[in-house]
Amino acid sequence: MNENLYEMFDKVLQSEYSIVEEGSKKIIELGKDAKYGKIETYSLFDGIIIGFMGISIDNINNVFFEDKLSSRLLQINHCAKGRYSYAIGDDKIVYFGKGDLCVSIYDLAKTISDFPLGYYEGLEIFIDVDVANKHIKDLIPDFDLIELYESLEKSKGYRLLRANEKINHVIGELYCVDDRIKVPYFKLKCLELLLFVLIVNESKTESISLSKKQVDIIENVKNDLINDLESKITIDELASKYDISKTTLKNCFKEVYGKPIYKWRKEYRLDYACQLIDEEELTISEISKRAGYSSPSKFSQAFKGYVGCTPSEYRK
Repeated sequence: MNENLYEMFDKVLQSEYSIVEEGSKKIIELGKDAKYGKIETYSLFDGIIIGFMGISIDNINNVFFEDKLSSRLLQINHCAKGRYSYAIGDDKIVYFGKGDLCVSIYDLAKTISDFPLGYYEGLEIFIDVDVANKHIKDLIPDFDLIELYESLEKSKGYRLLRANEKINHVIGELYCVDDRIKVPYFKLKCLELLLFVLIVNESKTESISLSKKQVDIIENVKNDLINDLESKITIDELASKYDISKTTLKNCFKEVYGKPIYKWRKEYRLDYACQLIDEEELTISEISKRAGYSSPSKFSQAFKGYVGCTPSEYRK
């Protein structure tokens, strides 16, 4: 069922991929030996599949490219971990992060701009509205997928709802389901989610978009922050360098990476230190310096607060 939907992966995946069938699920392995991650998918109804994404990539262009599809597709995305972005139109990029829910038209909000943190976990429901509408109307007579599609089409092509308890109530349980009941349970939750989307259609949603110029500036700022981890870069210096206000810089950075600038840089340093401990034969003092710390004692204190153990304990 839904072979037409699975065929779309030929048009949106740049990397080599393979599909492994395991009972009721199909696992799409991205890259050779699932180098870039996996999407675990299930067919729910004619015209609807659900995919659980676990992706780890440094350069999105290695994995995805986007092509126009003949089918009218709706996507429902929920982010469990990481961050995800869509390019909307010619000059707007919308980011969403942990707990956020986004409903979008594939061909209007289709370009995956980035996974800014280099990883992403979440679920995505793909809906071919012309195929699925009849089947859904049989189950929910007052719900019309085509009407939802056309209402989005007349607006900006997407609807973004920021994380809240209602989303968590509807979505949260989908990530941990007994294998014996997965398919029927996913079907029930899919219908519940569609009804939830109908309510969201009439409620206030929050959407923040950045221009491509702003995103380019934030990318340059990120590179400045990581190219020399020992440097003491200030927000004043960065704002002056890129001719942007401090407030705009801080807000845009948080929108892209989900965290304030200094918090993001501190965690990047400590994640980098973990990588060095795992992969290099260096002393703790050498790792401390490479991670941008002025002394091993300050490094050990920060490391323990972030990781939960000292660098020496982590190495064992």
